[in-house]
Amino acid sequence: MNLQEYEKIKGFTYLEYCDYLQKKYGIGINDYMTKAWNKNRNVSRTKEGLVAHHLFEDHAIMLSHIEYAKKNPYEWQLAKNIVYCDYLEHLLLHILICQDPSEEKNENEEVGVGGVINYIVPELNDLYSGWQPAEEWKIRCFNIVKNDKNVYLTLIERFKVLWEQFTTFEVYYYIDKELDDFLYSSFNEKKKTGLWSRKQNEKIFKEIAAL
Repeated sequence: MNLQEYEKIKGFTYLEYCDYLQKKYGIGINDYMTKAWNKNRNVSRTKEGLVAHHLFEDHAIMLSHIEYAKKNPYEWQLAKNIVYCDYLEHLLLHILICQDPSEEKNENEEVGVGGVINYIVPELNDLYSGWQPAEEWKIRCFNIVKNDKNVYLTLIERFKVLWEQFTTFEVYYYIDKELDDFLYSSFNEKKKTGLWSRKQNEKIFKEIAAL
């Protein structure tokens, strides 16, 4: 997603944006999980630089993880409920969930926010700071968005404003923590391989701080 496209769709609701992406990329090419709750490898489109997102992530967290998926209707794993997106589109999907979670969301589950601060932002911080992933699929996914850091920073700014406006995130480990604790992060540092440190992300952190 480039900045021109973002300007076109920035006012969409979560469901409107899911519909937009399914028209752009098509629905799931297969169900995400089998009826035995095993991940279906044939659902992947990372060869095209796209990741899979569950439409019902505005209802429940971590639907790609078996232990969480099994607590929810199997229908949510069907192909028609899979949305393909690039990394930046995925970030926007989660921001829109934070902005407007389903009224029927699972009790005590803060939908959307975990995907932003635990996975997508830390990984994009690393990638925009020069991290070179070893996985071929991840290289392809990053190549799709590598020239659109301006969109990334625009989305981070939007999330920062959202965090200040809403208190819906104030549960569990979000309590008494500043947003900075989550935005200035590194995905690969958490792996403790010694190959990457958040210190290598200082330039992107300064850009985020200036927003």
